[in-house]
Parts: sequence; C-alpha cells; structure tokens
Amino acid sequence: MSLACLAIVASTLVGWPDITVQPSRGDRAHSASFRNLANLDRPSDRTLDTIKRYDLSRQYRFGTDRALSSLVKLARERPEPELVYALAELCWVEGRRLEKWRKATAIDYYVDSVAYAHDFLTDPELVRPDGQRGSDPRFRTAMDLYNAGLEQILRAAQTVGPITPEGSIKLKIRGHDQVFRVSLANSAWAVDDVDKIILASDYEVNGLISKTYQYGLGVPLIGVRLADGPAQEETRFYPPEMTFPLTAYLKPTSRLRDTASDANAVRECTLELVDPVRTRTVCPPMLIPVESDYSTPLAYMWSRTDLNRYRWTGLLRPDKALDRANLMLLRPYEPGKIPVVMVHGLISSPLAWIPMINELLNDPHVQQRYQFMLYMYPTGVPVPIASAMLRESLREAERKYNPNGTDPAFDQMVLLGHSMGGLLSHVMTLDSEDKLWQLNTDRPFKEIDGPKEVLDELQGYFFFKPLPFVKRVVFLATPHRGSDLSRSLVGRVSSGLISYSDHINELLAKLVKENPDAFDKRKFRRLPTSIETLESISPNIPSILNAILMMKPHSDVVYHSIIGSLKPGGVVRTTDSVVNYGSAHLDGVESELIVRSDHGVQKDPEAIQEVRRILLKHAAASGGATPSRTASAAPTGSR
Repeated sequence: MSLACLAIVASTLVGWPDITVQPSRGDRAHSASFRNLANLDRPSDRTLDTIKRYDLSRQYRFGTDRALSSLVKLARERPEPELVYALAELCWVEGRRLEKWRKATAIDYYVDSVAYAHDFLTDPELVRPDGQRGSDPRFRTAMDLYNAGLEQILRAAQTVGPITPEGSIKLKIRGHDQVFRVSLANSAWAVDDVDKIILASDYEVNGLISKTYQYGLGVPLIGVRLADGPAQEETRFYPPEMTFPLTAYLKPTSRLRDTASDANAVRECTLELVDPVRTRTVCPPMLIPVESDYSTPLAYMWSRTDLNRYRWTGLLRPDKALDRANLMLLRPYEPGKIPVVMVHGLISSPLAWIPMINELLNDPHVQQRYQFMLYMYPTGVPVPIASAMLRESLREAERKYNPNGTDPAFDQMVLLGHSMGGLLSHVMTLDSEDKLWQLNTDRPFKEIDGPKEVLDELQGYFFFKPLPFVKRVVFLATPHRGSDLSRSLVGRVSSGLISYSDHINELLAKLVKENPDAFDKRKFRRLPTSIETLESISPNIPSILNAILMMKPHSDVVYHSIIGSLKPGGVVRTTDSVVNYGSAHLDGVESELIVRSDHGVQKDPEAIQEVRRILLKHAAASGGATPSRTASAAPTGSR
C-alpha cells in the first residue's frame, strides 16, 4: 500500500476535519452589514416620508446636500429619532453614489453616516421610554449603517497605513483633518501582542458546521500576533502565530452635541479595538451587543500552520517531531477560568478540535468560565512515553500558572481526549503502581541495576501518580480495549513504517546488559509502537491497555464517554469503523452517550452539545451558578 493510499484510507477512518480559509470574493469581501445594505441605493420609503413631512422634497430634488443641511439644522434644534435616522441613511446613500468615481468624497459621507447612526442608537434623548425601540426596523438598519460605514472608513485607513493599537489614523474629511485615536480596550492581549490587524470579512471559511457570529455593533477584525524570536517564559505555550477576534468600535463626535465653533479645528474621536470575549456589549446603558466573528480568526490561525504535514511526521518519524510536543493556548492565560485541555488522537493534530472549539465558543457561559488549551504530540511514540510527555506539560502549566495554588479554577481542569488522546487523558488520573513495569519483569524496579540517569528516565515512563488538578475527563471514541484497525492492513503498514529514535532502545539495552536475568531480551528490546499498543486485547493477555484498565483512578475525578456508531442498533453492533462499543465502553463513568458518527466523533454536532452540557455542569459544580437561559446570555447567532 502506498503512502498516498494510506493517507486517503486513514483520513476517512480517523475523521480529519476538512476546513479551508480563502480570500473572500465579490460582495463576500464585505461585512454582513454591508451586504445587508447592498440594495439601499436610494432612500427608504420611511426616510422619504420624513423628507416630505418637513417639506424638504423640493430641496432633495435639487441636491442631497441641501436636504442634509436642513435636516441637520432641524435635528440640532429638536432631536427626533426620525430626523437623525434619515440623516444616517441619506449620508450612506450619497456615499454609495459617489463610491465609484469620487471615493475620497464618499468617505466624507460614510463618516457622517456612522456618526448619525451612532447618535440614533445611543443618544439619551432619542431612546424611547416605552421600551419598544427594538421592534423598530430602523434600529437594526441603523446598526448596519454604522457597521458598513465604519468598514468603509477602516478600508480607507488601510490605504494610508496599518491600523495599530495605541496609534492614530488621520484622514481628510471634507477638506479637514479627522484623527481617529486607536485604543485596545479591556483585553487579555497586550498592545505589543497585536502585530497586524485584518478585516475578518476579507476571508471566508468553509468546512465548519456553522459560523459563530454575534450580531451587534462594530466591525469584526482578526488580530495577529507573530513570534519574535525564540519563545520566552511568558509565551512558553504560544503557537508561532496566534490570531484572535477583535472588533472595531468607533466613538464618533456627536453630530447633535458638537458645539465646536471652529469649523477648521481638527476633529478627534476614539476607535476602540474591543476584545469580544471580555466585552460583549457597548453603549451603556443600552448595552448593545458587540458584533463579533469568532470562527474566522480561529480558522485563519490554523490555516497558516503545517499541522497537516505534522500529523504524518508525528506518526512515522516521531523522533523528528518531539521538540514540538507542547500545550498551546488560544489566548493569554486568564486566572479564574477553568482550563480545558484537548488531546488529539492517532495520525492527527490539534486541527481536529477546531469544529468543537468553534461551536463551544458559541455559548457565552462557556466563554466566561473556560479557556482552551490544545496538546500536540507525535502520535507514533509509545503510549508510556506519550503519556509522560503530556503529564510533564500539564505539570509545567501548573508551575507557570498556579505555582502557589492560588487559582482554584486551575485545580478544576477538564481533559477532552479523542481516540488515543482519550487513553493519554485517562492515564493522567491513574496510579500506575507497578502495573506497567510488571509487563516487562517480575523483579521490583528498586532491585534493578543501572545508571541513575537511565533509571530516572524509565521510572518516569513506567511509574506515575494521578494529577490532582485534573477533575473531569471526557472520552471521545476512545479505544480502552484496542481497535481491530491496528491489526488491519492499514494498521500493519502504518506500524511497519514508524521509525522511532534509538534513544529508548539504548536505555532498554543498558538495563538488559546490567540485569541479564531480569528481562526477556526479545520482548524488552523496544517498547511497542502506538499502533501496536492499540491492537484489540484479550482480558487474559498482559498488555499496556489491560494494565491501564487495572490502575486505580483518583477518587475526585469524574469520567464521561461519548461513543460513535455508524448504524442504529444495539450496543453489540455499535462501531464507528475504528472503535467498537466493547472497546469504547468504560465502567464507572458518570454518563455515556452514543451518537450517530464515524470515528471523527469530536466534530459531530450531538457530541459537541454533550461536551457543552458536561462543561456547564462542571462549571456549576465548581462553584458557579447553573447558567440560566436569559436573552442577554443566549448563545451567539450561527449562520
């Protein structure tokens, strides 16, 4: 079997997500608000009624500017919602009319449209006391006018220079300088973290179940953080390139309240870069939601990695990928939020978790209570070594983020493990005693002779205690008793291709040499590969998987199982094409759910909703109230 054929078969069985990110084309290269206004090339009937009501029809026929001047005067003398809305809409229509041949002049009108729309939405005198404003269709359209106009301003600014936090943007508006002071507001990101800003609408994502998008006020952006040399202690768990959601929110000078007497004075206003994970509303006391796009930055980040290639390197040449084994954060660590560590499976990478993360971010309660960490490791290494690597990464995270035990949220860590990643996650909660060691010899480890450094390293692989800060584990399609795939042609070919470092073999050879009567030279010359470990097992045959099943779990840990099934039917027939029910089932779990899915259960919608349920329950049990489904805290809209 060629490597290409193996890749095709494996991708089908293992369930890799097919997510692509590409530059937007046509009108897709604009925000949702801009597309909503695509047909607004003339005033609406309601705005025309306003023009008629104030006897401005004749002026409007002779030129938009005449009608605008009269409306401005009326609105300043007597602020009325219909007057201010008409100004916002007329300015937008005029800007669109001028866009093709007088782009610089069009920006003048877009700035005015944004300012009037902001006044309409936020000015205290224009807020109706009867609470019915939300039923007025002009309210949503005013948000679109604001967002689409701001998008045009940002695109004009990008032609002058990059948008940078704590910087400024200077544009000529009606012949005079307009300065936009850029500010990074209430964010987990530092100013130095934002190396580049991209409009999220410049890219489109394919392959996700849905797009996690919150409608509201502002223009969604992609913030980009680039690695500057080798990782420092503070950025130990940062990927080389991180992208994250931001939203541009402009606080324009009020066109109704601006009392500046000098028409030539430089106008200044603030352009806030809002972190939508921390700030979900703007414009108090109205509390308008922040428009935000979580999916595009997430997909953009992973589209710029080499993880598709890494999953093969990690399987077939694991020694070449050991230095990249690491926890990876999606945003700076935030004390008070519970870590959720996601561990991928065989022939896979952190990309496998993108569909689930995208959907979980759709719930504001999950956003508020949790932070996600992805664990990446070469899947060809033997299971004892892979689990030791994960254990050390988690301990390192504890030393870095909770060294004194002052963050109780860290001690509520949740592990999500898919396939082989579920086995590694399980081991984090177990006491090995001497179960693994006894697979190799009956002689106690303390009686084995050998160099101290050799014994110390091997002790870390064969002996371990549960990590006390791991409180819950979710198994997704986890082969606790192995998989027939390992014995299939795919498994045999894959296992035969795996080339592992001679380092471990040399360690074992040294022990055999020092203790010739303690080991079977044929069995102890190397550790089984990950694929060999995952072969289906008999309860009576000594194996790594049987040893794991015999280990005692930490008393405080809670387990859940999510199992895939290609066909409906009883549990005897249940299989996801890689792992059958008998292997995926684990006694003593708090919950077990069978979903209609292949082995890629981590991207199945029902499985994702089950993970969400488990996380919300865990948050409530960890000291937070059970979230109520209020309108203000409803999941963000998917489209």
